[in-house]
Amino acid sequence: MLDYVRQRAIDALRNTRKAVLATSGPAGVQAGEFPCEAVELDLYLLVPRTSDHLFNLEHETTVTMLAAGWELKGEAQIISSNAPDLELELLR
Repeated sequence: MLDYVRQRAIDALRNTRKAVLATSGPAGVQAGEFPCEAVELDLYLLVPRTSDHLFNLEHETTVTMLAAGWELKGEAQIISSNAPDLELELLR
C-alpha cells in the first residue's frame, strides 16, 4: 500500500513545472511562483538569489508549497545551483 501511495506522490510531483512557495521569517510572509522540477520525492525550485524567500529560509525552514492539485508542507533547504551531483533540466 505504501509503495502505491509513494508512486502516486512521485507522479504528481513529476508533472509539476511551477509551484507557489510560501515562507515566513524576518522578511515577513512571502509567496511567489517559481519553476520547479522533481526527482523522486525531492522537489527543486529555482529561486532568484535576491529573493526574500532565501532570507526567510536562513532563519525558518518550514515552508508551504502549492500547485495545481496538491499542497505540500515541509522543510526546505537552500542549495547551490552549481552543486556537482545535481543534473536538473531546470538548471539548463
